Amino acid sequence: MNPDRATLDFLNSFSEESQKTGEHWHREGCVTQIFGNYLLIRGTLETPEGLNIETSLTMRGNGWEGDSDSEEGRDCPGLYATMLERLERGRNLPESPNEIGDTPLPILLEESLGRELDDEEEAYLSKLEKRYRRFAIGKEIFDHDLIRLEPRWEVTGYESLELWPNPPKNIAEFWNYIAYAFEKKGLGFPPFMKGVTDLSHTQSKLMSWEHERKVSEWSERIGQFIDGPGKEVDSKDGEFCLEITTNRANLKWRQLGEEEFSTLSTQEILALVEKYDSGLLQMDSDSELLWASYLNFRGKAGNEEIRLESELAGRFLNELFRRPSLRSKLVDLDGEPIRISDIKLNWLCDIDSSSVTGDWRLYLMMEDEEVVPHSLRLLPGPDNFYLSDDAVFEGPLNWSNNTDVSPTYQLPREVIESATGVAFLKRAGARMPASLEERVDDALMEVTVSASIINGLSSAESEHLMLKCGARDQGKTRSETLSSDGWSVLEMEEPDNGRIMHYDRTSLHRAEPFIGKIASSYDVDHDAFKAKLSKTFPKKFTEWVESMPKGINLEADELVGSLLKDPVKASLRFEVVGEEIDWFDLKVVVNVDGKDLSEEEIRDLVEARGDFVRTKDGNWVRVAFDLGEGQREAVERLGIDPYDLSGDSHRMHALQLNDPAVKEVFDVKAWDKICKRAEEVKLRVSPAIPSNLKAELRPYQVEGFHFLSYLATNSFGGILADDMGLGKTVQSLCWILWLRGRAEGKPLPSLVVCPKSVLDVWSGEVKKFAPDIRVQVLRTKDELDMDSLREDVDLLVLNYAQLRVGEEKLTKQEWLAVILDEGQQIKNPDSMAAKASRKLQSENRIVLTGTPIENRLMDVWSLMAFAMPGVLGDKKYFRKRFDRRKDATAQSRLSARLRPFLLRRTKGQVAMDLPPRIEEQVYCSMDEAQTEIYQNEMKKAKETILGMGSEKELRKNSLMVLQTLMRLRQICCHPALLDSAHSGAESAKLNALFYLLDQLREEGHKVLVFSQFVKMLDIIKDRLEDENRPYSYLTGQTQDRGKVIEEFQTTEDPSVFLLSLKAGGSGLNLTSASYVILYDPWWNPAVENQAIDRTHRIGQKNRVIAYRLLMRNTIEEKVRVLQEQKQQMLDDVLGEEAFSRSLEMKDIEYLFSPDKDIEEDGQEVEIIETEEWIDEK
Repeated sequence: MNPDRATLDFLNSFSEESQKTGEHWHREGCVTQIFGNYLLIRGTLETPEGLNIETSLTMRGNGWEGDSDSEEGRDCPGLYATMLERLERGRNLPESPNEIGDTPLPILLEESLGRELDDEEEAYLSKLEKRYRRFAIGKEIFDHDLIRLEPRWEVTGYESLELWPNPPKNIAEFWNYIAYAFEKKGLGFPPFMKGVTDLSHTQSKLMSWEHERKVSEWSERIGQFIDGPGKEVDSKDGEFCLEITTNRANLKWRQLGEEEFSTLSTQEILALVEKYDSGLLQMDSDSELLWASYLNFRGKAGNEEIRLESELAGRFLNELFRRPSLRSKLVDLDGEPIRISDIKLNWLCDIDSSSVTGDWRLYLMMEDEEVVPHSLRLLPGPDNFYLSDDAVFEGPLNWSNNTDVSPTYQLPREVIESATGVAFLKRAGARMPASLEERVDDALMEVTVSASIINGLSSAESEHLMLKCGARDQGKTRSETLSSDGWSVLEMEEPDNGRIMHYDRTSLHRAEPFIGKIASSYDVDHDAFKAKLSKTFPKKFTEWVESMPKGINLEADELVGSLLKDPVKASLRFEVVGEEIDWFDLKVVVNVDGKDLSEEEIRDLVEARGDFVRTKDGNWVRVAFDLGEGQREAVERLGIDPYDLSGDSHRMHALQLNDPAVKEVFDVKAWDKICKRAEEVKLRVSPAIPSNLKAELRPYQVEGFHFLSYLATNSFGGILADDMGLGKTVQSLCWILWLRGRAEGKPLPSLVVCPKSVLDVWSGEVKKFAPDIRVQVLRTKDELDMDSLREDVDLLVLNYAQLRVGEEKLTKQEWLAVILDEGQQIKNPDSMAAKASRKLQSENRIVLTGTPIENRLMDVWSLMAFAMPGVLGDKKYFRKRFDRRKDATAQSRLSARLRPFLLRRTKGQVAMDLPPRIEEQVYCSMDEAQTEIYQNEMKKAKETILGMGSEKELRKNSLMVLQTLMRLRQICCHPALLDSAHSGAESAKLNALFYLLDQLREEGHKVLVFSQFVKMLDIIKDRLEDENRPYSYLTGQTQDRGKVIEEFQTTEDPSVFLLSLKAGGSGLNLTSASYVILYDPWWNPAVENQAIDRTHRIGQKNRVIAYRLLMRNTIEEKVRVLQEQKQQMLDDVLGEEAFSRSLEMKDIEYLFSPDKDIEEDGQEVEIIETEEWIDEK
């Protein structure tokens, strides 16, 4: 964006010192947040010194005015940096502060959901962004803000709310505080926001703050209580018991020091409740459990009495007797605990010998065949209990209408000797005498559900599923029908000769709830249960049919029956619909066999991906591709989704299509064209190595140079994705020399963009291998002089931040070649650096990276959008076809598309002469204090994570899962990483590290120590300084990286190099060290391998030994196991999907399964599982 007069006047108003500082802060990316419009800009900065500054720019009249919360006021360098950031953003300046890092919140949400946001979700997000914008400006939030997001939020006043101890730094943190507030009030939040919601982490951040507020509130409350008039509460601390008879139960209380329990009056109970609610009633845990259970019952019953004539009271006692810890609190009239008997009661039915009318008698029996001698009280529950004066028995199903159970009942003969009587006895579990059993004939009832669809029931357009439900035994002696009133008998034959029919109606009992799952209302006019059809009906109906209980049969009319048929078979072919030089535009064509379907219906069928589609005749159809092995292989090799009938064409190069396996899906004429074009492409480009290259290339490096030459010869771009340490830099320099040698006239300059940490590496490699190339390493923005560049520079090397800042100048220059080193830096296609890279002008574009995919398939789209624009379609095309996490074939199809433009080799494939690399696991055991901290956090983590019941829910909450796991890993490193209050705590792993460093120092070795946590490196650094040991230190904040690296490389003394994984894990050459210690394991094994590759690379003469420090019986050990199990995912031609993205529900259950007991007999270091390996297995 070109500055206007008002902007220039504003920038020129600053002192020279503030301008320099502001430029430096802007260059270092200190402006962490900016948003606004043409009238008002707001900014947030984090300075290199750790200061936080809030800035605002306001257009007043014809000029800008600035304000900040720093001491410098209007001369604050932060204002200058904010204005520079505004100019750099231009039209990309967000109106609301919705970015998290470089990524807008909507994009993060779409990535977590695996789809685009719908209109309703976008509207909610817009409301949230507006609320955050209001907060970012006013630094306050009110009830009326939250009610916009959740209408059920209660408005309690007009004062600002206190939801956080410190203002949120970005919209994600802002949202998590709000979501936490919603959850605390039981309101919940929209499910689509789960991907950016981590309530457990938010709760842990708020824990100490909420605790301090609670302490303050209680201190004030207690103070008022002490200073105020005394409350008339006679009770002192003591214990409760529940005195139980067969008629009632009384809660009793015994004050401390007294011998006897006393019954409580209503007033005394109310006094205890008040004291308990004030936190002043102390008792043992079992008493508190009884008291809390009693208060809960009291609230439901509406009074203090527990009278056992009430079923509610009986269920309450049943629940208490199931709690082993309360057994001593449930006592009889003598104060003795009521006994839980092992004897199980059951019913016996027999002829009453004393009856003159031949009646039957029902006896409640004990297991020793003795009749229960007295009445009992039923305590209903999942398993019924029967209560006597001093014991409780488990007993049979209850059939009485009250809870008073007599040990014997006399039943008329006519009742028992009937089908109803026999059914009653069998359901009650009563034993029958042989004389009655012999007269009973058993018959099984089977249910038939008739399903049909009718139109116009509620409106002209409506459709309803109608279900008629009937039942009949196999002998057809009885039939019944089901209505809203339950089952009723339609017809029944009476048995002959005194026989009694017993019909097993189990399936009838199952049928009622089964019907209710899909059709809950009953239509009297049609004598059928009904359900209105919706879009989800086919899926819901087929799932319902799959869950059909045993003994139920389904009959369906034609329309409903179409849902039960097998999928129709489909074949496919590819049609060439356009061509341009070496490119062909393909379209998927599908033929469906045996069905008369329109093109629209076929397209709908295919796009449904196996789901049902409604055809014009009203039937439902689904499709399955009938592909032979040859066709299936062809589709896979093409990398085209066979389900894609969107009408969009797929642009493919002749090289991608020139494969014998693909021939099967093209007609002869189109195939001949493809073959002819492919023959014209120069596949074998093998130029000689330029004579001015001062290096002897290894055979695989020559192959890499030829690959780059092949790309340039055919005007392709591509990716050189060799493993770290295989010499991608020297292969690229060889290629640049070759390009310069074949140029007509004076060659154009070339451009290399790389991480800041690698600038000096490129400079050094150019001087070493290609001294004829005049190289300039850009240090500051002011050094970028395009006129001088064209005359005096052959190769310009700059970092990604400088690319962003200098975009306007750099994109106007035509370059001989552009190389993006560590190209995964532009994996986010919406980042400023990625957008700037795509605007660079050059016919020769390559990306160098050891990890073309770090986390998601969209990463590689961003790389190829720079290197070979259009080869993977636009972002929408790519996301629809390749970035679906549910599409298991996406990665293999993408591999097929990339094959002509990507070259990847591993060390095991090509660098067999490298000295061996050994990896050793160092296991440590926590001491007691660290174990307690870990187990407490693990308990919270399990409550949060193991509640997720499905893979879908896990995917939605992947961010929260990873953050939860990270906190556990931080404790393994050092408890202080989780909470600075633990800074004085012992860390078994830290002690293990220094145990290793002591040994290596005595042997005179240099060591690289990597950690992803900069705070952990600082803890290690402090201890090294305390022990006066030499060390080097490199993180993202290190300024003179080249000097730090050179000092470590050149010193001959044993020393330690502390590096953060992000800053030191790529691009550096540290072959003077042969020992690597990975202090904390990382999710993505590729990142760990990059760290080890800093020293295990071409030029290393010694054996490299890498130690992984792992805490025994913790999350770290389990993550390592899962990494090894998922190793096959890392062998893909594209690199590796992130380990964390591959976690499934079973993996989460494994990670949070009970750990073995962690030893508490001090710390130990155990080096095990040594494995010597040279990548080639």
